[in-house]
Amino acid sequence: MKILRLFLLLALVVPFLESCKKEDMSCPERVGELRLNQLQVVGSHNSYRQMTYGPILQFMRDNPQMLPEGFNPNDWDYGHEPLDAQLNTFGMRSIELDVFDDPAGGLFYNRMGLAVLGMSPESGEPSLLQPGLKVMHFPDLDYNTHFLTFKDALNAVKSWSQQHSKHVPIVIQIEPKEDNPFAMLGAPFTNTIPFSKANLGTIDQEIKDVFGSDLKGVITPDEVRGAFATLNEAILKSRWPDMHEARGKVLFVMDGSGTETADYLDGHASLNERVMFVFSEPGKPEAAFLKYEDPTNLISEIKGWVEAGYIVRTRADADTKEARSGDTRRRDAAFECGAQIISTDYYRPDPRGATTAGWTGYYVKLPAAGVARANPVTAPNDTKDCEIEE
Repeated sequence: MKILRLFLLLALVVPFLESCKKEDMSCPERVGELRLNQLQVVGSHNSYRQMTYGPILQFMRDNPQMLPEGFNPNDWDYGHEPLDAQLNTFGMRSIELDVFDDPAGGLFYNRMGLAVLGMSPESGEPSLLQPGLKVMHFPDLDYNTHFLTFKDALNAVKSWSQQHSKHVPIVIQIEPKEDNPFAMLGAPFTNTIPFSKANLGTIDQEIKDVFGSDLKGVITPDEVRGAFATLNEAILKSRWPDMHEARGKVLFVMDGSGTETADYLDGHASLNERVMFVFSEPGKPEAAFLKYEDPTNLISEIKGWVEAGYIVRTRADADTKEARSGDTRRRDAAFECGAQIISTDYYRPDPRGATTAGWTGYYVKLPAAGVARANPVTAPNDTKDCEIEE
């Protein structure tokens, strides 16, 4: 009987002591226990992008008949700060890179939109003559970028990460692109190379070339899946790394078409031995990341998937519309739904400012100090007021 009473006493006392321990923990300790899916960060959309070359943008505005139906040149009227400013000054912890395949080199050396204006199309950029993935928004017409090559961009991220070894994990979204100006507009424009089973592995390889074949400093699908049968099963059972494990690291998510995602998964079930996660659908073996372009009317649905364990990326704005109108409904919905990654073109107001006709002071900032906040849907209440730095 004495032994039984002792066990009963321990059953009551141990949980009480554990709760006291939790209450006594400092914010850094509590934040360290937050898992990756219990954060919320702001990230930049098309993070590499600089403003479209002015004469080309104006030519498109003056000649709408040559453009694809439904395309508005105003959609391209934005640009980004250099990456180090995005990371340091504005606290971006998610970035996006668009990549085009160029296995022989030289495919994008000439910018044929300039030829249409009667100018020399030669870029004069030696790195564009080298084989490898190139970074830009749209060949020939919207090519201005902070990084000409994928490896340039990766090296910039790696260098910054090494200099800030305790940073909140950076999610790097990679979009394999094949936007083809030749197919859309005809000669003399560039004919791009589609991504397929044959060349999607190039993205993984270039990431390994920069970060090392051991992928030290990269959170991979294999690491998150662990001993579970599928990645989806792992994340539904809280296998995301916590901040103690994840600080100072990056992870990659491929934003491919349905065909590209299927090709990337072919022979790599549940992303086995792949470098990148993918955006998928709930319940699929590879599903860990979900994407909702506009959260405005989907707050409850997104909350449900966030609560289940998925990481959701959404957009607070698109195509310069919110920066022109000042409408914050999409931004507000993005924060409320608990999406962990909120993408924007406006982590600061448009540089033309509210004093310029047609623009407002719209911008996107976390409703809390720091570069991340405890997720309003999934994080424990005792972390909600903690400032998350770096």
